Amino acid sequence: MRKVKLNKLQATGTTTGDVYFPQTKLLLPFDGANGATTTSDLSNENHTVSFFGTSQISTVQSKFGGSSLLLDGNSDYLTIPNSSALTLGSGDFTVEAWVYLTNDPTHAPIAVLYDSTANRRSWWFALTTSSFLRLRVHLDETGNASSVMSFNGATTVTENVWHHAALTRNGNTVKLWLDGVQDGSGTCSFSVYNNTTDPLQIGTYFANGSPSAYFPGYIEDLRVTKGVARYTSTFTPPVAHLTSAGDVNKQIIVNSTADGVAIGTGGINQARIAQAWANFNQTSTQAIRDSYNVSSITDSGTGASTINFSTALSSADYSAVASGPVTSGLSMNYSIGIGSLATTSVSVYREASTGTAYDGTYMTLVVFGN
Repeated sequence: MRKVKLNKLQATGTTTGDVYFPQTKLLLPFDGANGATTTSDLSNENHTVSFFGTSQISTVQSKFGGSSLLLDGNSDYLTIPNSSALTLGSGDFTVEAWVYLTNDPTHAPIAVLYDSTANRRSWWFALTTSSFLRLRVHLDETGNASSVMSFNGATTVTENVWHHAALTRNGNTVKLWLDGVQDGSGTCSFSVYNNTTDPLQIGTYFANGSPSAYFPGYIEDLRVTKGVARYTSTFTPPVAHLTSAGDVNKQIIVNSTADGVAIGTGGINQARIAQAWANFNQTSTQAIRDSYNVSSITDSGTGASTINFSTALSSADYSAVASGPVTSGLSMNYSIGIGSLATTSVSVYREASTGTAYDGTYMTLVVFGN
């Protein structure tokens, strides 16, 4: 029998999947029977969706799949409980949906995490009228409109036609997309405000906790992806969003005696092994060079930093390791340690053997745990 080297084995996929499905934080196809008032979030987050007014699933209009969400423009909207998964932070993201407007409102919110009058502004993706109906994005840094990035698209959004609307952030560049074509862009250099009070609102936005405007028409395949700008150049809008990672990259499992392999059938788990990591500078104004699952850094004094997580860990009983530079020419040892461990942050300290705190230039942190 001919032997096959394990490092030559490859798994070929049989199920097409979305390579970014692990980063998908909300996926609402709005499939169901006509008149249904429940729907399922098909992302791994499995959010609970609540219907208000006469909002319902409808088979009257659909881009694909046979049904969509019907909103009457007067009292209908959906909410999803507040979740860190739906905050946008400082990383890349994509918010998108298929929309079908039945009239021309002043504001037609698609999806927002926002309260306009209670200092809880976070992000807003909607259609608005200013000479003509067009897309609009609003990102807030502080929650009270003191530092805001917002702009409108340039293209008229026609009624009684399905349109694909998308909002992306790639680095500091934010773009609106209409039917696969860039419709406007802006610059956002800050972390989007973390609204921990209000639910995600679909088809409305809140003013002091109450609906203030309503979307008139149909919405289908609403999707939020964190960590990825799915669109960076002109694209063909997706016909239907895939609901799994697929198995193109199936895991190869070597058995306990290492004389055979099994091909996993559940699809690869693309979650990262590290729960968070960061490369940061403590000198002068403390700043993060690059990171994963880190929203910001807090300067806690000389040689002291607090690294704040974008998505909270499930437990504070995790492992964290930090390292940093040695200053050439000094006859002393440096100690770099971890301070308080919290589900939302971890503290890092650097000092010399003399007990004097020193800032580090190239500091690194990695966090492992659940």
